[in-house]
Amino acid sequence: MKSLRTLFLEECVIADEGGEWLHELAVNNSVLVTLNFYMTELKVVPADLELLAKNCKSLLSLKISECDLSDLIGFFEAANALQDFAGGSFNEVGELTKYEKVKFPPRVCFLGLTFMGKNEMPVIFPFSASLKKLDLQYTFLTTEDHCQLISKCPNLFVLEVRNVIGDRGLEVVGDTCKKLRRLRIERGDDDPGLQEEQGGVSQLGLTAVAVGCRDLEYIAAYVSDITNGALESIGTFCKNLYDFRLVLLDRQKQVTDLPLDNGVRALLRSCTKLRRFALYLRPGGLSDTGLDYIGQYSGNIQYMLLGNVGESDHGLIRFAIGCTNLRKLELRSCCFSEQALSLAVLHMPSLRYIWVQGYKASPAGLELLLMARRFWNIEFTPPSPEGLFRMTLEGEPCVDKQAQVLAYYSLAGQRQDCPDWVTPLHPAA
Repeated sequence: MKSLRTLFLEECVIADEGGEWLHELAVNNSVLVTLNFYMTELKVVPADLELLAKNCKSLLSLKISECDLSDLIGFFEAANALQDFAGGSFNEVGELTKYEKVKFPPRVCFLGLTFMGKNEMPVIFPFSASLKKLDLQYTFLTTEDHCQLISKCPNLFVLEVRNVIGDRGLEVVGDTCKKLRRLRIERGDDDPGLQEEQGGVSQLGLTAVAVGCRDLEYIAAYVSDITNGALESIGTFCKNLYDFRLVLLDRQKQVTDLPLDNGVRALLRSCTKLRRFALYLRPGGLSDTGLDYIGQYSGNIQYMLLGNVGESDHGLIRFAIGCTNLRKLELRSCCFSEQALSLAVLHMPSLRYIWVQGYKASPAGLELLLMARRFWNIEFTPPSPEGLFRMTLEGEPCVDKQAQVLAYYSLAGQRQDCPDWVTPLHPAA
């Protein structure tokens, strides 16, 4: 404990209602640099955080579970070296006078706050020009609020928001944040009326970002509309992209420009540094020709996720023939047969992991045995008319009716803890 420099307890649940663990850490450690227990149920005792800051003069990064910012004034005064902070919350939204005395340490440049509304934004304004990372995913900001705040942050390298930022907000990003490297746009409220009122991201916003932020290396976005032209613009202006992820939401009845074959081709041909690529579309979003383009122009990509793509088994095989360096593949809601999936795997010599959710499965999954090889585990989940009740990674219940297959290399052999609904497949069986 005394020589601990980095401690991550992210998304853990630890039985410690009194917060004694934090007090022990504060008393017994003087060299801690990074402490992360963000999104946990661990109790935060502000006095112990202040003690930790006094003892650990080298503390650079702190990410905590939810704690009212007004209770952290003493900690901020003591943590002179702090650069990265996340987890502070505004538990009384609209009560700006309560937070007027909050002053972040002078070196803070990475910031993530929760429950922040328009009235609380002035807390950030004094040092907004120094910020390099800003996480606004858990705030109450509208599109206009995003525009106002981001216009004061010209030196951002990383921006994480929800799609309530809208196209107008992304236009401000393109005009202001010329140094931006990473942009993450998560999905927000699914209420269509709210989206129409507060924004939504489309080809207009992504094009503005691509033109204005030419050093982008990472883009992950949930969009309501997208065009071939927007994808081509990203390929034209963002030559440094190594990770691109796009999800096309199904809120709108019609999308402007499908299929996206030519846009995907243009993006992949231009962004030769791409190593990770994800494209989750709607039915008709990408034809067999588009799948062929992905195979032709993704020679350096090692991880790929594709959803609602292709028209036939032929498109999948053409895709697989080109993906000689692909190591990890995930497919969702596609039209491919079981036999085609097995043949596709055989065409990808570098593949180490494949997860397919939703395809034309046989009752017992026996055609998956065509992909069998040494050290290759195959796990089949048959389709279920009633659906299987499961818990998602976020702890939410869901009902899954689609067939699934998970196959991967393992020197340890077949696992012995498969759930009842999973059928391990191997040639001997």
